[in-house]
Amino acid sequence: MIDLITLGLVGLIIIIALLLIGPLVLWIGTKLAGIEKASFKKAIISVVVLIVLSSVLGVILGPLAFLDLIISFVVTLWVVKALYSTSWTKAFLALILTVIVFLVVAIIIMAALGLGLSSLGIL
Repeated sequence: MIDLITLGLVGLIIIIALLLIGPLVLWIGTKLAGIEKASFKKAIISVVVLIVLSSVLGVILGPLAFLDLIISFVVTLWVVKALYSTSWTKAFLALILTVIVFLVVAIIIMAALGLGLSSLGIL
């Protein structure tokens, strides 16, 4: 049986990973989207704000997972739009590109660790 300390450590590891990888992929995504005010500092601020807002939304809307997903996406879009002073279209494009960059980085990390797509149940 998994105890609460183990769950807390896993959560802490996930937050640290998000704080390390999240700003990098968001910064690359905003650069690729052509957002003029894209900077790594803004990416760090954005990721920290998004972690806090996602946690709050998760607590409030926990049982309503689908609604939480939709609201979280809109909040993420709004945070990128607001912090980068850009249009809704560029913010949306930045998020799509960020997801693509994240998937590429995740595959590279998995390959470096000797894991394959089969460990995810894909192949």
